Amino acid sequence: MKDQLNRLINKYPAEYMEIHYEDRDYNYVSYSGRELEDVGSAKSSSGNVRIFKNGEWSFVSFNDKDIEHHINKAFDNLNYESKYSKKNGNKGLLKCDAVDIVYKSKYVKNPMDVPLSDKVELMNKYNERILSTKNIQTSRATYRDSHKKSYFANSEGSYIELDKIFTGLGLFAMTRDGMNVQRGYFSDGGYYGYEVVEGREHECDNICKQAVDLLKADSFEKGTYNVLLDPRMTGVFAHEAFGHLSEADFLYENPDMQKMMSLGRVFGSNELNIIDDATLEGLAGYIPFDDEGVQGKRKYLIKNGKLNSRLTSRETAYQLHEELSGNARALSPLYSPIVRMTNTFIDRGQYSVDELLQMLGDGVYCVNYMAGMTNLEMFTFTAGKAYEVKNGKIGRLLKDVVLTGNVFKTLSNIKAIGNDLHHFGGLGGCGKGGQNGLPVTVGGPHVLVENVVIGGK
Repeated sequence: MKDQLNRLINKYPAEYMEIHYEDRDYNYVSYSGRELEDVGSAKSSSGNVRIFKNGEWSFVSFNDKDIEHHINKAFDNLNYESKYSKKNGNKGLLKCDAVDIVYKSKYVKNPMDVPLSDKVELMNKYNERILSTKNIQTSRATYRDSHKKSYFANSEGSYIELDKIFTGLGLFAMTRDGMNVQRGYFSDGGYYGYEVVEGREHECDNICKQAVDLLKADSFEKGTYNVLLDPRMTGVFAHEAFGHLSEADFLYENPDMQKMMSLGRVFGSNELNIIDDATLEGLAGYIPFDDEGVQGKRKYLIKNGKLNSRLTSRETAYQLHEELSGNARALSPLYSPIVRMTNTFIDRGQYSVDELLQMLGDGVYCVNYMAGMTNLEMFTFTAGKAYEVKNGKIGRLLKDVVLTGNVFKTLSNIKAIGNDLHHFGGLGGCGKGGQNGLPVTVGGPHVLVENVVIGGK
């Protein structure tokens, strides 16, 4: 493949051109209640050609092997665009050094060597364990794996070959008492082998216990409280409420947000650091190189409380006069790369969880994440569950705890950061621009935040 792609690149000189090609094998199993809802194995191949000239992109995707035909089609499209559309002389691309890399992901047990029948049996075992729990009414147990071999070459002379294994599962339990419906959910996944889905009986028991316990939990009085966020809630806040605001394709089209997100602006205390790190091998957001051939990096979005950098593609970095961050990603070669996060988290601080609880005194401890939405700088998140805290001691279980606020005000209200740090991946993913389910992780330590608005009864 290397010789073929390089030959085509050299045959068709361009201001900038890149070729992607990917072969993918994947397996899937899904139980819903007592039913084996979906099971199978499949293969797919896809690719694309992207050409940039005089401020215009031409993008052609395909699922056959006649790459040269699609290169010609991309040039034809570009010539048409150049003839009939208004040129934008302000647009350009940042270049980077050429690389020649072959990478293969590391794992203990190759899921492609495990028979599909064994994967069905494992999910059935987890599903039956969930359904056999008293008061659980329905369940889901989902498994997915994939083996991708992707090939990339561009007119800068780069060639990148990635051989990546992804494995993950999702477990769900639901119970109800009349109109009172409660749930428990667990998911894990990343660029690991089959070992990541084995031995998950404990998680089955945990989600069942959470769902059943929440039936008897109290609803909390709405108001403004000091809150301790667990690492998953911290991670979701970092990703959803702040990370998307750091994506340069959103910023450079929005002058008002550019002012609000000006580099150097103080958002929090010196202890606050928010990082997007594509170099954490194995995690769901790990990318050795992005889909424009730029090396994945560790970026401080906020460093010591100040806005330090943002996430860019070649085009947005050029527009904003900033560095390449290696965050141009596509769900598959059938899509054009856009600016996306990788592994986004608040970095660890200095306090233990016990110290944070003592500092909290009276307030709410929010655990896990159930749902949420953001609208520019405003957010609304629902905790999976929560606990009332009195005098630094965890008390009664709470349900339906919904946190709302302004991301910038909330960042400034972070008063203490824990010394633990956890990352969370899974079968879900990030959605943007019609490309839903892109593998990412969220994470962080426990974080103490003052004056958070909580909706309730």
